[in-house]
Amino acid sequence: MEHEVLEWLHQAEYDYEDAEYLFHGKRYPKAVFCCHLTLEKGLKALYLHYLKTQPPRTHSLDFLIQTIPGGVPEKFDNLMDILEDVSVKIRYPPLLDILLNDITEETARMIIEDTGDFLSWIRGLNL
Repeated sequence: MEHEVLEWLHQAEYDYEDAEYLFHGKRYPKAVFCCHLTLEKGLKALYLHYLKTQPPRTHSLDFLIQTIPGGVPEKFDNLMDILEDVSVKIRYPPLLDILLNDITEETARMIIEDTGDFLSWIRGLNL
């Protein structure tokens, strides 16, 4: 299982690098989407580590947090709420122009920084 946990974390790191790359290319909605993928895969690594079984096929951060013993620190609640809301709009946007107006450089930067903090927290667990 340890190898699989590390693979989930490796993929989370890769998605985070994509988020940073897309941010520098001013592709803010897609950068934020990659942050959602980062958190989702990080949470799935925790799920596998703690529950010793494959994580379910879900994109719901809320669901994953509820299944992980101890959840995640409260300081990530806002990030999780934002990404839970925005990721659906990014996946199935009614109008791209709305997303381009809603996800500004400042918003994307904040989300990317908080996502980096989340990854640092997971790294600190030494899974």
